[in-house]
Amino acid sequence: MISDDRSAWPDAPGLGPLGDGRCASAAFRPKTVAELADVVKAEAALGGAIYPQGGRLALDYGLPPGRPGAAVDLTALADVVDYPHADMTVTVQAGMTVAALQALLDEHRQRLLFEVPEPDRATIGGALATAVCGPRRYGLGRPRDSIIGVSFMTAAGVEVDGGGRVVKNVAGYDFPKLLTGSLGTLGVITQATLKVRPKPTASALIWLTAPTVEPLDAHVAALNASSVRPTAVELLNPSAATHIVGLPGLKTRLWTLVVGIEGDPDSVAWQVDEFRRETGADFEVVRDEDEVEPLWAGLLDFQTGPAPLVCSASLRPSRVAAFLAGLDPERWAAKAHAGDGVVWLNALEGWTEDQAVEAVESARAVAVRDGGNLVVAYCPTAWKPRLRVWGEPRGDWAFGRKVKQALDPDGLMNPGRFAGEEALRK
Repeated sequence: MISDDRSAWPDAPGLGPLGDGRCASAAFRPKTVAELADVVKAEAALGGAIYPQGGRLALDYGLPPGRPGAAVDLTALADVVDYPHADMTVTVQAGMTVAALQALLDEHRQRLLFEVPEPDRATIGGALATAVCGPRRYGLGRPRDSIIGVSFMTAAGVEVDGGGRVVKNVAGYDFPKLLTGSLGTLGVITQATLKVRPKPTASALIWLTAPTVEPLDAHVAALNASSVRPTAVELLNPSAATHIVGLPGLKTRLWTLVVGIEGDPDSVAWQVDEFRRETGADFEVVRDEDEVEPLWAGLLDFQTGPAPLVCSASLRPSRVAAFLAGLDPERWAAKAHAGDGVVWLNALEGWTEDQAVEAVESARAVAVRDGGNLVVAYCPTAWKPRLRVWGEPRGDWAFGRKVKQALDPDGLMNPGRFAGEEALRK
């Protein structure tokens, strides 16, 4: 039963989760954009909130929901709007799964330029709202680099379009990039236009190990002047290497550099040989499709756990190796997008809340000192206040609050979840 009372959180879980133990006061699955507009207007009139959902893979990401409201399932909005494949763009509704879109692109030997764990569940809208990135971000970029057009439902129940198939947009908000990574706090993404590219016909993963991180860091730095053009450059501490690899013949329990190369067979073979010539190193190469794809997937899935405590640090690429070396490998499995300065940390064993606070604050202090930050992607709800899940406050949080106020003055959209939104809770 849907309640019209938005003054208190419902006790019964029958209408579905919102994340962090909170349950929805109402649940909707609009089949059209017009139906979505009606839901938004009705919820605003009740003084509630809108919590957009897709594959429900990131319900516990960020801070707990700010006030009672409705779960809005977008998965019925899953149509292909336009696919001029020769132009290498595609426009789809936000509820389409990543796997369904990739199946469509496969027909023309094309692919998305970003990766998503559990693509059978993850939706395009959810992937953009969370700005999820995988190891291929080094060569293919982030979701914000792929999106060139977006439509979204505002808190007033009006669908707004921004950008389009023409890349140059010069006036007003850059809505495609503004909505990407906003966690649904500025509006509900209903449709997106994305750049796509031809699929490579060959792939190889170089697996290079060392007893310490320093020689691997030197190889990462040398790639800046190399003729090799990797798609991914991943640096793993010994615990992460042991966790990810499941293939015979690959060394584990060592520091590991994984260099991903894609293209046509001749190009991939030449780049592997060139990397060997430039580095003079002895390494394994995974080429067979039955082995290389599971290894790619292992590198991607690492950042989703299933550890009870998962963190992501951002810092200058030149400081990644030192940051990794400062972590206890008996406590953390850590993997870095080494060329991009992003480090994923998975807790390895049972932690108390006090231990987690101490470890997270220590790692965060190092990241902040190096010009970055550290956020907590997953942890028990009760730990979130002390862990400060969005990290050290930054100067741009104030600007973010102003944008939120301009687009959603009543805090209707996914309230309370994002960085700096504590002050906007009602």
